[in-house]
Amino acid sequence: VPDSFIINVGKAREEDVLFATRRFDRAFAETNRMINGFTVPFRLHQEDFAQALKIPAADKYESTKKGYLKSCFDLLRRYSADPISDQMRLWEILLFDFLIGNTDNHIKNLSLLYGNNLRSIRLAPAYDIVSTCIYDASTRDMAIFLGDVCSLDQISRQSITLAAGEAGLGERLALRKLDELAGRFETALKEAAEELSEQGFILAQRQKDLILARGGYRRL
Repeated sequence: VPDSFIINVGKAREEDVLFATRRFDRAFAETNRMINGFTVPFRLHQEDFAQALKIPAADKYESTKKGYLKSCFDLLRRYSADPISDQMRLWEILLFDFLIGNTDNHIKNLSLLYGNNLRSIRLAPAYDIVSTCIYDASTRDMAIFLGDVCSLDQISRQSITLAAGEAGLGERLALRKLDELAGRFETALKEAAEELSEQGFILAQRQKDLILARGGYRRL
């Protein structure tokens, strides 16, 4: 994920809190030009998976199974400068989306990031990750199918195994990554909630409990 942090400009009330993320599609170099004493960053080209796969933005959610997962991994195998690492990073993102209950994990929230010379292409850092399942009005359907299902309430270890096969990943490797993430998940979530609570964010503990109760983690 990119470097992100919370800016509290008041007393941690909703209107006082800003969530800031450092741009990962900007780069600085000694050759960059200056304006009024400030370095102008170089803009890196970013292409989301919907654009790269020629899928209209209106179809970014896989409401019926169309093979989005396989297409995403095929894209990395064809164009990434480090396809093995990027495929595993993408698998981790998809698993994490499941664990926290992020049903807004559509293909415009996955991107390719081009190097300065527009030749080197890598999977961009994970962005727009949020536990949508803690909100009552949110859908329970993931935006990308895992195996033959997309509902958080139907995804199982078996469906994740099927998804690994569709992605072209070895079953043992894919499931080991699932177990690693799931094994650290609850502890990491508790630590994050405690850290935020100490900073004055009084709803952090409640949100932690909701993620554990409603996210995919409870299915394992």
